[in-house]
Amino acid sequence: MARLRAAILTLLLSSTLEAYPTAQIQYSWPLRLGGELGVNFYDFVGFSPTLMSGGPFVSASAGRDGIGLNAGLKGSVVFMIPLGTASIGASGLYLWEGENAAYAGIRASAGMRLLTFFGGAYRRVSGDREDDWMFSLGAGIGMP
Repeated sequence: MARLRAAILTLLLSSTLEAYPTAQIQYSWPLRLGGELGVNFYDFVGFSPTLMSGGPFVSASAGRDGIGLNAGLKGSVVFMIPLGTASIGASGLYLWEGENAAYAGIRASAGMRLLTFFGGAYRRVSGDREDDWMFSLGAGIGMP
């Protein structure tokens, strides 16, 4: 675990990383209609006009029924706009629809151009909801 933290810290402090925004309109279960804002710290490899990039990301999602926070690793192939993206990371959800509850889990996404699909698996860590496990699924449009 210490090596993973050191590797992530090294990536974040690297002078070759550049920050790029994430901004999407999304519909997902269980958050419903909402959006996501975040930042990707990319390290580009390749030559213009097509570049491959990858690095850590953080984002926050908000919808009608709750909020989420995500952090992990994302990779992209870019030709002026992202042609393809994929990510995996840790995720947390807080739902206020019905009984309030908090969940922690893992979320993965894949996208093509400006359309992204994502899903996750979560375990309840607090609250009075009946479901110990929850699965999410959604789609978004905008800058991944």
